[in-house]
This record gives sequence, structure tokens and C-alpha cells, in this order.
Amino acid sequence: MSSRNAFLLKKAQRLTRSARALLYWEQYSPVYALAAFLIALFMIGSFSGLWQLIGDPWRLIVLIAAVVILGRSIWRARKLRRPDISAARRRVEEDSNVRHRPLDTLYDRPALSEEGWPEHYRKAEDVVDRLKRPRLRPALGKVDKYFLRFATPAALVLALMVGAGDSFERLRHSLTPGWVNGSLGDDITFEAWIDPPEYTGRPPVYFKKSNQLEAPQGSELVARIIGTKNPTRLKLRSENGTKHISLKRIGPDSFEVRAIIDQSSTASWRIGEVRKNWAIDAIVDQPPTVAFVRDPEADKRDRLAFAYSLEDDYGVETLTLRMTLLQDDETAPIQTRDVNVSISGNAKRIAESNAALDLTKHEWAAKKVSAILIAKDGLGQMAESEITYFRVPDKIFVEPLAKAIIENRSLVIAGNEDYAPIPQLSRKEMRNRPWFDTWQPEFRLDRAPAPIQRASLLIDAITDQPASMYDDAAVYMGLRNVASRIRYARSAEELDGIPDDLWNIAIRAEFGLLGTALEEMQAAEAALREGIARHASQREIDTLFDRYNEAVARYREELLRQAIEDGNVAENGGGGEGPSINTDQIQELLDAIEEANRIGDSEGARRALAQLAELLENMQIQLSQGGGGSGDMPMDGEMSEEMKDALEELADLLGEQRELRDQTREAERAERNGEQSGQSQGSGETSDQAAGEEPGAPNGGEDGAMSAEELAELQSRLLDLLEQADDVMAGLEEGESGSGGDEVGEDGAGIDPEISLEDARRAMAEAEEALRNGDLGLADEEQLAAIQALREAGRGLAEQARRDLEGSEAGREGLGDQSDPLGRNNNGGENNDDSELDIDGRDSAERSRELQEEIRRRAAEQERAQEELEYLERLLRRF
Repeated sequence: MSSRNAFLLKKAQRLTRSARALLYWEQYSPVYALAAFLIALFMIGSFSGLWQLIGDPWRLIVLIAAVVILGRSIWRARKLRRPDISAARRRVEEDSNVRHRPLDTLYDRPALSEEGWPEHYRKAEDVVDRLKRPRLRPALGKVDKYFLRFATPAALVLALMVGAGDSFERLRHSLTPGWVNGSLGDDITFEAWIDPPEYTGRPPVYFKKSNQLEAPQGSELVARIIGTKNPTRLKLRSENGTKHISLKRIGPDSFEVRAIIDQSSTASWRIGEVRKNWAIDAIVDQPPTVAFVRDPEADKRDRLAFAYSLEDDYGVETLTLRMTLLQDDETAPIQTRDVNVSISGNAKRIAESNAALDLTKHEWAAKKVSAILIAKDGLGQMAESEITYFRVPDKIFVEPLAKAIIENRSLVIAGNEDYAPIPQLSRKEMRNRPWFDTWQPEFRLDRAPAPIQRASLLIDAITDQPASMYDDAAVYMGLRNVASRIRYARSAEELDGIPDDLWNIAIRAEFGLLGTALEEMQAAEAALREGIARHASQREIDTLFDRYNEAVARYREELLRQAIEDGNVAENGGGGEGPSINTDQIQELLDAIEEANRIGDSEGARRALAQLAELLENMQIQLSQGGGGSGDMPMDGEMSEEMKDALEELADLLGEQRELRDQTREAERAERNGEQSGQSQGSGETSDQAAGEEPGAPNGGEDGAMSAEELAELQSRLLDLLEQADDVMAGLEEGESGSGGDEVGEDGAGIDPEISLEDARRAMAEAEEALRNGDLGLADEEQLAAIQALREAGRGLAEQARRDLEGSEAGREGLGDQSDPLGRNNNGGENNDDSELDIDGRDSAERSRELQEEIRRRAAEQERAQEELEYLERLLRRF
């Protein structure tokens, strides 16, 4: 096939298609003309808004008529014969005035002989090359005598122009089934407002005087139309295009629309000629910012304290401290832990605030970490602070048993791996197993990680001899319970609660019932604080507050009981009604917390909680220093210098006697264990930890236990010091005898210091004699008697000092109450019996513990010079 032939075939096909289309139009347009006119009329009414004005029945009449006529036209068109290819070719040939059907020749083939066919085909090609496009012949003139075929399209275009932007929405609305009521729009009212996202905390904003508002991104537009039964949908136009929002009927003639505004948009309603537009400028929510203002460090309560600043458009929802463990092995996998930081109510938007996290129970306690703060706003946007480095605070335990428990807890935490697979025993091994073996170590402990197995052995070791090592049965029973659970555990999941239990047992071993009460109170405080922060239900808050109130009451009772036992507070001295330990301020703060929570003042509740925690802490310090509580005034401001010197000298003597008793007990243990005088510390850490020493006792002494003779010399020296102190106190009593310094309380509760000192002198002498005879057990008993006698002497001197102050304080009762911010009186009000000075050595022990904690903390800083580290190690040996 030549290129000319291919061109002519394409031309023939094109002309044929055009002719066939004209034939279709000429044949079917008269049939569908009336239906098309009615459809166009309906669309004109829709686009122009006519049907919204006049409503039904006119809209319905035109719509039904258009549908009926369209159906009739379709029925008539089915009876007509469709134009075929042959008719289209004849139409082309007829309009081009050619004969002999050249178009058919292009597609024909010779039937008998090919002689003469090429010439015939060439002539046909020449004719086809001269063919013209077929012409349109009038078809509607017979049925459209009024030229509506020209007026109707013009009217349709005009209607589109009138309803520009809403034309197709009006058409959709016009096609809605049901009765459409006409409305001129005079009785239609519009209202709209913006509901900002809940996390912004902003109230709804109404379109009142202005139709343009600014709204946070993600706000919800609520628009209502009242006074029409068939409104169109709301049109929402933005940079991304236009969309129509469906309606929700809220009344017989009222509708509501809700749409989320993600970007600046314009909402509009158009009912007939009535228009309503609202412009919303969407404000983009910027990410938050967060930074450390003060680097994290341990505070006096072993909490991780730091200051931070944060800023966000609408408020930071969560603040997280993300810690990363610093490891020497660079190839080790990165380990991170997140700790939630509670945010106070007014610290969410722009603020600098302080935080204190109790991480002493954290698995990374005492380890170096890097950390960042991560702030997250309500939209989910996050920001990170700069990296800081610190050591996670840990609690320093001095009591050897408590230290042993904490070390076992560390082993349990370190062994957080999966247990080994259960071994498959053969039938012979199963038959040889004991019948009633409930332990089954091969299925339990033998499968545990090595740290878990070591912890089990150590706990068994320190609970081997409970009679001689445990003053508190609860500590022993708790350890045995933990040992049993470790022994019978089959998987790591069964050990989940053991670290917390070991921590509580260690607190009990270190601080006794007071430590347990403090832990319970702090846990209840944390639960209450967390419930307030997350806006828990009132019922839950009430329950948490009741638990906290009970925990505070238990802590106060235990603190008072401990103070009385230690001699810091007279149980019923001076004829008083008993001690009053800041009761009024505590109850006022508890009432303030309850009231703030009742009225929804979460920030006020947080402040009251913080004040109460500080007050309770000050109360503990005050009692440990011999303070009496509410209304008490420190005696240092009124006590004579001679009395203070005497008390300090007696306190020092008491501390030295306690230290000597500890050394005696150490020598007794060494003798009992078969050790020789001068050997180094005992056979291992476990034995020291199991010794059950009192708080403040030395940890075995790296220089070895002293001999009985050396201890006797030290006891003799203390006896000489007591004689000197006795002379000083005798002179002091003579100088103050006129003020009633030797009086005894009317109820017999007074203590005579002279009798107590004589008892102490006698006990020291007997202890010295026992030491020289090598009877360490008897010496220990006599030294304990001396300590108790010195304590009684100190209490007697404290009572004498209090009675001396009563006269001077009585003259200042008219000065009125003057309270510090926490409600403690700073005036000269009368002290109660709780104000006795503590000279039983508790202050010395407390100072010793604080000093030891500081030395340990400094010794853990490896960046210090080697000489300084060695010096710190030598200091630690002194403890």
C-alpha cells in the first residue's frame, strides 16, 4: 500500500464519520428537541436561583415534564433506523456531487479478473481526493418555529453567570427529592462561631461585629442557618480548592454545619439573593521550645533537681526527661529511659520552673547519663533541649544490712534477662527425681541469669542467723519472702515486684518504721499530685487525698514516737499536755489542699502540697535538733553560753562513748569469728552486712579490730573526760541554783543530771574493768548503760535549761504571734515539752551520715586528682 493510498483511506474514514454524525443529528434532534428544551429550562431555573425563590410546584412541574418528555422521546427514537456506513458514504458523495461510489471502490477487490482494475481504482482515488466535507442540513426548523434553539443557550449562559460559583450546588439542590419551599431570604438568620482545639484552652469565639476572625489551626467552624427548610450546603473555599459541607438538621427549619479549619478559608451561604460570608484566618501552631536553666544536680533530699524554661503557643502537654546511659564500650547498644516531668498549671505556656525527680529507686541510680528535655504540645509537635550530663542521684545507706539489701536489689535489676530454656529430662532422670521436690532448681533457679542466682545466695547468707542479727522481724521476714520468690520463680516476669520490695525492706532496715512511713507518705503525695495534674475525677481525687491524709497522720505519729524514744522530745515532761508538732499548720495545709481541689484550683493544690512537704521535712529536722513543734522557739537564742558549752561537751562525750561501744562490738565479733587482733576487715562483705550493726557503726574497720587492752585504755580516757565534764556541770548548777535549776517536775518527770552522771561514771568504770579482764560481752552491756545514763543526763540538763528560760519568756508573751511563711512562730511564745535539746547523739549521727554521703559523692567523681581520691578513701575508712 502506497502512502497516497493510506492518506486517501484516512480521509475517507474522516468524511464518513462526519457525515454519519450529521445524519444522527438530523434524524434524532427533532425527536429530542422538546425534551432538551424542558431540561434546559429546568437548569436555567436552577442556576439562576429561580427555584429557591418560587419553590414548588413550579420546579416540580418542569422537572416532571422534562422527565416525561424525555422518556417519550427515547421511545420514539427507538423506532428510527440508525444511519449506517453506507448511508454516510452516500451523504459525502451526494454533497460533493460525485457518482459511481468512489468511496466503495477504495474498499472493494476484483472478483474475477484484475484487467482494467488498476485504472478504475486510480480514477476512484482521484475522485476521493476531491471530496468535500458534508454540510449540515436544517433539522429543527420544522419543529422550532420560534427560534428557541437560539434563545435557550443564551438564557442558559446568562443563568450560569448569575449563579457563578454556586450554579452546580443549586442544580444539585434542585434535583433533591421532596417538596421545596420558596423563600426570599428575608426571614433567614445566620450564626457562626469558632471552637478552638481543646488543647489550646481557648473559649469559643463568635462572629458578631466582624465576619473575619483569627483561629488556631485545627479549629472547628460551627455555622447555623435558621428560617428555611431546604438550604444549600455550606461552601468552604481555601487555597486547596472549594468543597461543600453537608448539613445536619437540628430543628424543623434550622440546620448546622461543622468543618475543621486547617488553613485560612472563607465559608459562605447563598440562598437566592441572600449571601453570608465568614473569613477565618488560620494561625499555625508553632513547635514548643524547651531548655535547661539550671543543670540537674542532687538536692538535699537525694532528688534530681533542675530548672527549665518552656514556651509554646497554647501550652506544653507533656515534658519528658530522656536519659541515655554513658557506657565505656562504644559498640554497646544505646540505652535510653524516659522519666515524666510533672508540669504545674501556670508553667505550660511561658515559664521558668523547677523540677525535683526522685530517681533513687531508678535502675541507673549512681550512674552517669546524658539527658535532654522533650516537650510535646497538644498538636503532637515536639522539641528537644540541649544535652546535659549528670550522675543519677542515689540514696546513701549507712546501715550494713541496708547496704547489703540494696546491693542485692542491684543484682536483681541487672539480671533482667530471660530465663534459660526449660531442660528436657529423660525418663530415667524423671524416675530418679525426688517425688515431693517442690523446689525443682533445674526448672527454676538454675535457669535464672547469673545475677539472680547470686542474689539468691547472698540473701540466704544474710538471713542465715536471724536471732543475732535482726532487731526488726519485718526486715527478716521480708527478705525470706523475697528469697522464696526468687527461688521458685520460673520466668523474669515473676520477679517484677522484687526490686520495689527490696527497696522498701532496705528503707525499713536503715530508718525503721519512720522510713517506711516516710516512703508511704511520699508515694501517696506523688499519687495525689499526679491525679491533680491529669484532672482526675473528683471521686478519685477524694480517695487519693484520704490516703495521703492517712499517710501524713501515720508519719507524724511515727516521727513523734521516734523522737520520744530517742530523747529528742519529752514524752510528757514539764507538766504539759504533750507535744504539738506544727499540728495547726499541717491541718491548715491539708484543708487548703482539699478546698483547692474542691473548687478546681489545681495550681493552689500543688502549692499547698509543696508547702506541706517542706513543713514535714522541717518538722523532722526540728525534732532531730530538739525542737518542739508549733510555736517553739530555738533555745540557742536564750540559753547561756555556759549551758551550751556543757551540753556540747556532753554530746561529744556521748558520741565518743558510742563509737567506743561500736569498736567493742567489732572486737567481740572478731573474737567470736576466730579473728586475731590486728587482722584486716572480716572474711567478706556479706558477713559485715549480716552483722546487724546500728546506724553509724563502722563497716568493719579496715585497720582491724582493736584488742581489749586498747579498748580499756580508751574507756579510761573517756572516764577522765567525764570527770572533767562533771566538775564543769557542778559549777554550772551552783551558779544557777537560785533559778531553780535543780527542781524536779511536779509529776515526777524531771531528771536529776547529777544522778545520771553518777550512773554513767559507774558504768564506764565497770566497762573498763571488764575490758581489762577480756570480758567483751559484759563491757558492751556496761557501755550501753553508760550511753543511756549520759542520755538521761543530757535530758536533765535540757529540762533545767527550759525551766531557766520560762521566766524570761513569760515577759515576752505580749509580743503577739509572728509567723514565718510556713506558719512557725518566731516570737517568744512559751515552749512546750517538745523543746528539749537532743543530746542523745542523734544529731551527731545525722551529721555523720550527711558528711559520709558528701564524701562518697565526691569520691565517686573520678575526674578528681588521684591524691584527692586517696584522701577521700582514707576519710571513708574512718566511718
